[in-house]
Amino acid sequence: MEDTLHQICREASVVLSSSTVIEASVFKPGNASMYQNIRGVRYVDLLLSALISVDSYAQACIRGYNSKRPIYDLLYSSISTAKKMGIDFAIFGTALAHLPLAYSITLSANVSTLIGKASEVMRSLDEKETEWFSKALFLQTPSYLGRLESMDFREMKERLWDVFLYSAREDSLMRNITNNYKYSIEVYEILKEDKCNSLEKDVQSAFIRVLRENPDGLIYRKYGGRAALEVSAYAGRLHECPTDAELHEFNQYLTSKGYNPGSTADIIALGISLYRLEQWYEKTRSSVRLPLPRGCSRLL
Repeated sequence: MEDTLHQICREASVVLSSSTVIEASVFKPGNASMYQNIRGVRYVDLLLSALISVDSYAQACIRGYNSKRPIYDLLYSSISTAKKMGIDFAIFGTALAHLPLAYSITLSANVSTLIGKASEVMRSLDEKETEWFSKALFLQTPSYLGRLESMDFREMKERLWDVFLYSAREDSLMRNITNNYKYSIEVYEILKEDKCNSLEKDVQSAFIRVLRENPDGLIYRKYGGRAALEVSAYAGRLHECPTDAELHEFNQYLTSKGYNPGSTADIIALGISLYRLEQWYEKTRSSVRLPLPRGCSRLL
């Protein structure tokens, strides 16, 4: 049974980490990708950070099956490992939002129940999780943190769920995860619908749609609300399936001002994860079975 658990969790962790690789491999205006590095973020650091996170996601998955906490010491561990290796951990937001999903993998039968379980896990995050989250933030590069007008997460003593709720007022990624991964579900649905006829174009379409509807949290923290709203307004002028010319013109606008829609990239990576996890659940359900964890009535 233990071997089966480790197999399932290892596979799921690779799915989660490889979603970052896919996200970073698609050209998206203002983001680091295989086509460009940007100020403060290199494409290679995105890839290496995703590889480093595989073990943390797998450990979160195993802990979820065994009902063990904490969770966010694993985020701290990933950043610490990256620092020891001389790597800038470039997926803080993605990893932060992936960990509750990883924790819930074996407690769910499909993506729909996974989202529900992960949302329950988020709401149960306590003061101990806040301590680990704060430690992780202290290790993180200042370029991620930006400017916080009314609070410093590193000084918070409340339940981590309450910290996330507070920060959702200013950050699109936090709004996403405190609203049951709402915007990542939109990404997942866009990828399933395949209106733009390729994964790359569908990812670009999802990126523009999310950015249009949700002013980016990283831009907000670093440059203020007006800049974030201007970027969203620009995204609103692009086609549903944006042309290459539109994307490159938008990219020039963003990079000339130093704007990186990094929170939007995190939301996209999570949506890709949901899309790929659905395929993984279909495969795994018919080939692998685990004993039910206590309190569960249905599993893989």
